[in-house]
Amino acid sequence: MSTYPSENYIENSLYLDCPSCGSELAYSAKDRKLDCSHCGYQEEVNPANDKVVEQSLIDAVAQMPDYIPEQSGKKVFHCSNCGAKSIVEQELVKINCGFCSSTNVNVEAYEHRYIQPVGIIPFYISREEATKIFKKWIGEGLFRPNKLAKLASVDDLHGIYLPFWTYDAHTESDWSGEAGFHYYVSESYTDGQGNRRTRQVQRTRWERRHGHLSHFFDDVLVVASKGLNEELINKILPYRLGEVVNYDPRFLVNWEAEVYDVELDNGYQKAEVIMDYKIRNMCSAQLGGDTQRFLRVSSDKCDQTFKHLILPVWICSYQYQNKLYRFVINGQTGEVHGKKPLSYFKIFFLVLFFLTVILLFILAQEGKLQFSM
Repeated sequence: MSTYPSENYIENSLYLDCPSCGSELAYSAKDRKLDCSHCGYQEEVNPANDKVVEQSLIDAVAQMPDYIPEQSGKKVFHCSNCGAKSIVEQELVKINCGFCSSTNVNVEAYEHRYIQPVGIIPFYISREEATKIFKKWIGEGLFRPNKLAKLASVDDLHGIYLPFWTYDAHTESDWSGEAGFHYYVSESYTDGQGNRRTRQVQRTRWERRHGHLSHFFDDVLVVASKGLNEELINKILPYRLGEVVNYDPRFLVNWEAEVYDVELDNGYQKAEVIMDYKIRNMCSAQLGGDTQRFLRVSSDKCDQTFKHLILPVWICSYQYQNKLYRFVINGQTGEVHGKKPLSYFKIFFLVLFFLTVILLFILAQEGKLQFSM
């Protein structure tokens, strides 16, 4: 099992004894509590979020608590097949990667100082619920192969906490551009038979404008994982970030977690792209008009802050005809997205059907023409 540590992880093990029977406690997504599967004992997990606070982006390295895996008997497992990085026990040699299901991969141990997460959204979707979602999804689709539902095994379903950055920033933007307003004029013309006719022609009146936009960005979310395609993860957003609670390693008992692979500054560069895109759209809305041209935007950002969160995702990797496909579920909301192989036979017959319909329509039209003559 791969986990992020707590601040006192060196002294404490993530094996939690049940105070009732001595068996192992683990976080249950179904009940959203620490649960003992042996005797049924349950324990509430503190829902406080007072430690989920913004940190200065500039002072991040100096102010954020960090962690060296080797100090607590851990190693960084680097999957040579898909590139994902997780923290694992040092003694593990054979590892099953939760992202691509590959085995017998190399374990790469290296020293790295990681910024510790301050918040977590625990799993709301249990394995049973995720399995139902998987079975429903894998059987849907007009062009899916008929054998696909039997081929993909739900045994490959992994509940994994993925790393994310959130960024806040105050922005001040000056913009200028030209707003175009459509109007119509009457125009005379001669048709093909030599007759004079009148038609309405669109014209555009251009008006030069400029203005200022002040905007605060709150919790711009950037995935810090390279184990999964970023576009795939973005399809299951958003998360309800108002439900983030203080990071607690007990949520991770018997669950997996990935170490961030997108550094803090690189994540902010991605967040800036998102901010600039939204700023341009907001400035465009202020410019107005039926159409626009020459929109220029100049922005300054200040008071940038960030948080490091880990958020729940269910992942399924499966093979079909030697090709890897992935399916993901938002572990909080249940939103799903993935890719499935196509049945080219079904596509061929559908295209053939439409071509036949078109051909019959053309023949029917020709028949009507001959009959009228």
